[in-house]
Amino acid sequence: MKVIGINGSPRKGNSFILLKEFLQGAEEAGFETLIIDACKLKISFCMECGFCSEKGVCRIEDAMSEIRDNLSECAHVAVASPVFFFGISAQLKTLIDRCQPFWALKYQLGQDIGKNFDFKRKGFFFSTGGFNKSIAFRGGELTVKSFFDALSIEYSDNVCIGSMENKGDILKEQDAMKKAYLLGKILK
Repeated sequence: MKVIGINGSPRKGNSFILLKEFLQGAEEAGFETLIIDACKLKISFCMECGFCSEKGVCRIEDAMSEIRDNLSECAHVAVASPVFFFGISAQLKTLIDRCQPFWALKYQLGQDIGKNFDFKRKGFFFSTGGFNKSIAFRGGELTVKSFFDALSIEYSDNVCIGSMENKGDILKEQDAMKKAYLLGKILK
């Protein structure tokens, strides 16, 4: 079974480091892992054309087709992004927006992909930012929760750490690093 890590960190900084720690734990728990780097994808924006509401698929043909296939079949998903204006990176938001067909399948066409699994798929959110208040992560967390809901993935836990100004600052936060690793390690 596969665990997917979606990287929304343009510079592969602190949030990405947490994601890698989580995936290391998942690999040690016996999972195959895959990183989808939202910042390197050539994908179009959602055009809100309504095609997915009628057909359950997106009319735009680009890298998202393969990504949606992977998300449909994986066991668990982790999402990582630094905070951008109390939200997630634009690249990650574009990827999430292009997952509208999952929402349409579930809520408009009655075809919940969660029924394809005999276990609860779990989702995790890893985020870092310079501001040291929990409110800084709320927008990103709500977006990721909504994304997971469309995929019938249970939002299980997060590691959100403030005061992260420089790339690599997270390495000083051993409790956060350990938590990210253990969240992957205990997956079933």
